[in-house]
Amino acid sequence: MNEGTNSCKNCGNRFQGNYCNRCGEKVYTDHDKSILRFFEDALHFVTHFEGTFFNTLRAIFSQPGRLSSDYCDGLRKKYFKPLPFFMLLVVLYLIFPLFTGLNMPFSYYLQKNSYAAKVTTAKSGINIDSALSVIYQSEEQQNIVNEQEVFVYQTKAMNTLIESDEKLLAIEHNFNKKSEKISKILLIILLPLTALVLWLLSLRKRRYFFDHLVLATELNSFYLLFSFFILPLLLTLFYKLFPASITKSVGEAAVGIFAYLVVASFAAKAFRLFYRDRWWWAVLKSLLLVIAHYFIVQVIYKFILFAITFHYST
Repeated sequence: MNEGTNSCKNCGNRFQGNYCNRCGEKVYTDHDKSILRFFEDALHFVTHFEGTFFNTLRAIFSQPGRLSSDYCDGLRKKYFKPLPFFMLLVVLYLIFPLFTGLNMPFSYYLQKNSYAAKVTTAKSGINIDSALSVIYQSEEQQNIVNEQEVFVYQTKAMNTLIESDEKLLAIEHNFNKKSEKISKILLIILLPLTALVLWLLSLRKRRYFFDHLVLATELNSFYLLFSFFILPLLLTLFYKLFPASITKSVGEAAVGIFAYLVVASFAAKAFRLFYRDRWWWAVLKSLLLVIAHYFIVQVIYKFILFAITFHYST
């Protein structure tokens, strides 16, 4: 072996210098085994993580689309990579769930999803559709017209039905337990589906699908940040500052519309910077995107979530 040539302990490659030119493994010396070096590595990780993480946050909130534009142009060193950043938000959401968000209870699916009612009927032997018909008739007899009160009444009636049967109760318990984690991990499917919508809306731009996927990741990262971190904190503050008579009038639909209007505003600005769209087209595209995104979340995502969770809980 020539002087100055090292043998990589990871892959066996012979090379010169401090790093293997095949796998990147570092040549460690006595200095690397010192206690000081141990803490230097920790400090480097913290400062590097802090720098890239906050640079990414700053770019997302100050200039929507800048992160994606720079990343696709090869300017990546100062940012957190889009996909790891999105997954980090998912992990934070998993650890610190400030909002129920997309993790809906088993009873919700029985009320809203015909597929859920069908497979639950087959598994438990209880005709869910017939039970729902009885609940609806009882609701009509009591002349309940307020949307929120209707939902509360149906939920209570469905919970009573579930608690009356051991099989249903066992399914509900297992479903709700598994759904808490699956619902958050499954958020990854929002990325390719959103990217597909962006690709369809920007066919004339002739960009790689990779570019649309990067922007879709930034858009969904903002969606997570605002809808499941910032908005719950704002709502908590709102409920504390204003009397119950005002806060009671703010329903789930109003909150959802507000959230998507903010996302649409973010998307319009991102389209202006990333695609160089004119304002009118950027606004129109953003509205079409949030409509498609709502369908993706409420129909496709929730269907897949229920199917997977039900499969693993029965």
